Amino acid sequence: TSPGHWLSILQQVLRQTNTDVDKGALAYALVGTSLNDAAITCWQTKYKYNQVRPVTYIRNVMGFPSWNPVLTTPAHPEYPSAHAVISSAASAVFTRMFGNIGSFTDHTYDYEGFAPRTYNSFEAIGVDAGNSRLYAGIHYQPSIDTGLNVGRKVTANIFNAIQSRP
Repeated sequence: TSPGHWLSILQQVLRQTNTDVDKGALAYALVGTSLNDAAITCWQTKYKYNQVRPVTYIRNVMGFPSWNPVLTTPAHPEYPSAHAVISSAASAVFTRMFGNIGSFTDHTYDYEGFAPRTYNSFEAIGVDAGNSRLYAGIHYQPSIDTGLNVGRKVTANIFNAIQSRP
């Protein structure tokens, strides 16, 4: 799952930065909160707009009845991209908590034989996660772009709420 992947990335970052327990606990709390709030915001929006998926449009409107996306199409509305919303929200927490740690290599799926992926920023991980859904054929670009913006706003709201507390 996307949230599980972000928690794996957090575990790797905590090890790489030799983060103390207090900051690590805060990072887990903030990443968890951002994942939760991002999912709620995303699903409220999905069912407000109820946008059809590319597979439906391509088959029924464009007239390619045998077209299939690379990934199985999820059974919920298309807009906005949940991967983009969730990943952007999580990556924004990482950036606020850890800044730019330089090169980061994600080893989450080494055990499945997938090659590790290296990024130069946490934001790049979020953008890559969002774009993966376009490449898979299950989202449109505007849904990804909106999702990335919504995710950043979710995290900004969380940090604003924390800072405004007495």
